[in-house]
Amino acid sequence: MGPQPQTSTFPENLPPRETTWKDRNCPGMRSCWSFSLSSFSLATSDKTVLARRVCMIVILGLRTAINIWDVVWSAIKLQIGWLIVGVILGVLGFLFIAWCLAKIGEATGYRRVLGARVGRWHFDVFLLGMAIIHFAIFVGAFFWRSSGGVGGMWLVMWLLIFGAAWVTTWEPEPTSSV
Repeated sequence: MGPQPQTSTFPENLPPRETTWKDRNCPGMRSCWSFSLSSFSLATSDKTVLARRVCMIVILGLRTAINIWDVVWSAIKLQIGWLIVGVILGVLGFLFIAWCLAKIGEATGYRRVLGARVGRWHFDVFLLGMAIIHFAIFVGAFFWRSSGGVGGMWLVMWLLIFGAAWVTTWEPEPTSSV
C-alpha cells in the first residue's frame, strides 16, 4: 500500500465575511483618487457632455487661479509659513478636486439621496451651479481679500463638491421597466 493522500481540513462552506466600513459607505471606491484625464477632454460631439466638462474645467481652473494668487500674496507679504502651506494644500487640493469632478462628470444612473432620486441631470445642474459660484468667489476675492468670507466659502465649496462625488460612489439604483 502506498501513502494515503491527506484530506483537507479546510471547511467547504465559509460564512460570509463582514463588510468593511469603506465597502459599506463607499462601495464604488476601489482605489485612491484614480480617474482618467479623458474625463476632462473637450473632444466630444455631445453638447451636454461638453457643457459638463467645460463646467468642470472652469471650476478646477478658478480654484487653481485663486490658490496661485494666495501663494503669490503670501510670497509678497513674506509669510513663508503660509506660502509653504498654500503650495502643499494647493497641490493636494487640485488633485482631490480633479478626482471629485471626474467622479461627478462620469456618474451614470440614479441614486437615492435623503429619499430623493438623483440622476445625471441633477449632477449637471450641480456642476453649473458650482461653476457660477466659483466665478463669483473669484471676482469677490479681489474685493474682500482680508476677510475670512472667501476662505469660508472656499471650504464650503470643497465640502459640497466632495459630498457630490461621494454620492456618485454609491451603487446606482437598478433600472426598472415598470
